[in-house]
Amino acid sequence: MGTQFHLCRHNRWIDNSAVQTGAASMSVLSRYLLRNFFLMFALVLPGLIGIYLLIEVFERLDDFIEANAPMSSALAYFFLSIPKILYELTPLAVLLAGLLSIMLLSRHMELLAMRSLGVKPWKVIFPLLLAAFFLSAILVSLKALYIPKAAESAQAIFQVEVKKKPPRGMLKGNRLFFLGDNSIWATELGSPDAKRLKNVQWFSFDNNYVITQFVAASEATYSGNKWIFKHGLRKLRMGKEPNYSVKAFESLDLDLAEGPEDFVAVETPPAQMDMVSLWRSVQRLKQSGYSAKEQETVLWGQILYPFLGCSLLLVGLTITLFMERGGLSLGLGLGVAIGFAAWVTWSFALSLGKTGMVPAFFAPWMVHLVLITMGFVLMRRLRF
Repeated sequence: MGTQFHLCRHNRWIDNSAVQTGAASMSVLSRYLLRNFFLMFALVLPGLIGIYLLIEVFERLDDFIEANAPMSSALAYFFLSIPKILYELTPLAVLLAGLLSIMLLSRHMELLAMRSLGVKPWKVIFPLLLAAFFLSAILVSLKALYIPKAAESAQAIFQVEVKKKPPRGMLKGNRLFFLGDNSIWATELGSPDAKRLKNVQWFSFDNNYVITQFVAASEATYSGNKWIFKHGLRKLRMGKEPNYSVKAFESLDLDLAEGPEDFVAVETPPAQMDMVSLWRSVQRLKQSGYSAKEQETVLWGQILYPFLGCSLLLVGLTITLFMERGGLSLGLGLGVAIGFAAWVTWSFALSLGKTGMVPAFFAPWMVHLVLITMGFVLMRRLRF
């Protein structure tokens, strides 16, 4: 009995030691995989950004030189373009970093050693997916808080310094402010084509900046090359004296220099809006009875695009683990091929959402669902 008791205790000690050793080894393995992944990511992302920025310099630098723009403006433009480039290239960098880190493990026979120790494929893939998810979450935060502002500042520099077109208007929330020919508009866009305005205030002034006419109306519509103001008040200066006549009206036709196209030009395209502005634009259009499919698709696309790196990585890693050996050239080639195919599919899916052929929410999810399904199907067939 005593001998059996000691044997049982000895076996339990061995089992506990094995469990602790296995857990510790997996922790070491995860750290090792993550270290290689982040090392590759730190090399790949700056390289991709550098190539993209170099192409941007070759395309834009001549424009700055021809416009005699100061070099400081050109440098500021390229510097402010980096956040947008980072947003666009991070999913590809995540994919390439994961593939290259696994390819190097395979090249040095480390994957073969893991297979001989009975390491499951998901234990190799999961830490890298977790790292990709972490990077994607950071990218979403940057897109929501900083990247659109930097891109807007870069675009403003290009418009003013190169095209010599200072901005004539601005959008603050849902309110549009526009400087016309001796006039100022303050209104809300009631339709996407700006042919219908709401809560309109229009000021006209002379060369001495003295207000000569003021119109406030609940709405205004553009028809027959003129603006038709409805349900409002008109204040008109009487001659040179500082006296004004005030009259209420139900309908007032005015032939003004500014047209809807001027107001549309001020509005930021959906692809350049931040997430908060997109959400407000969607709500405004829906409340006005107009379609917001494009804005809603772009909004979901901005949220889900950074996580494309996770879905791509799942597919790329499972394909890579099927290969016995590989190197940097194979990893780069495979990553670029998968990334290009995903980019084409992503653009096609978003176009379906913008045109209303599929629901706006589902359009960006289509690509993720296809990639995730492919990844899990391949993983089920994967054997170490």
